[in-house]
Amino acid sequence: MMRIPDVPQRERVQLRAAWAEALGVTATVFDGEGITWVARDDLDVALVVELGAAMVVAAPRAVLPALEHQHRFTLRDADAIAALLPRSRAIGSSHLLFATARPAAPSHPVVVGDDRDLVKVREAVSPAEWDESGVEPMERHWAVREGGEPVAIAGYQRWRSTIAHIGVVATPLARGRGCAAAAATAAVCAAIDAGLVAQWRCRIGNAASLRLADRLGFTRIGAQSAVALARWS
Repeated sequence: MMRIPDVPQRERVQLRAAWAEALGVTATVFDGEGITWVARDDLDVALVVELGAAMVVAAPRAVLPALEHQHRFTLRDADAIAALLPRSRAIGSSHLLFATARPAAPSHPVVVGDDRDLVKVREAVSPAEWDESGVEPMERHWAVREGGEPVAIAGYQRWRSTIAHIGVVATPLARGRGCAAAAATAAVCAAIDAGLVAQWRCRIGNAASLRLADRLGFTRIGAQSAVALARWS
């Protein structure tokens, strides 16, 4: 059970309100320590969100009985949930982290990213890495270039009006040199300057992404798991 860190009041309200809206609950459910079960027949996923000591499980009514007696550790694991639900598919399990302070100044020059930066970095990384970064559809982008060529790109996407999802990816030859951190720093600072709470969603098992989030000053506040469901009735 994770204890939520001390979060400034404004950011705490924004984080809880955004996730409560997504799950269809009131924000007060995150004041407790138990599991809240939410019947959502409009969903085609089972969604689990843990913020601090509180966990919310939202899924179609027919799905909930298969989950109600499971341990919290199981509910954090999308693969474990999928094993309980025939014909379902794990989408993934992620750490949730946030930042309210601006990271240190970037170690590389950063510029506003454009379509060419997106194309060049996408061509240099694997499709799985590109998809996991989530950078392409984001509304604003920043890039690090070397010799005129982009080697890292980051962005943010506004979510639920008050949250900014941060995404970043670097080309293989640029990794370990601070390029991704520089691009991500620009995205985080822009999000904070826009009055948003910067959120980092990191796949559990992606140690490099977690290290980068820690380096940028993000704090872990919880976890999320999601499973795509077959048709339930």
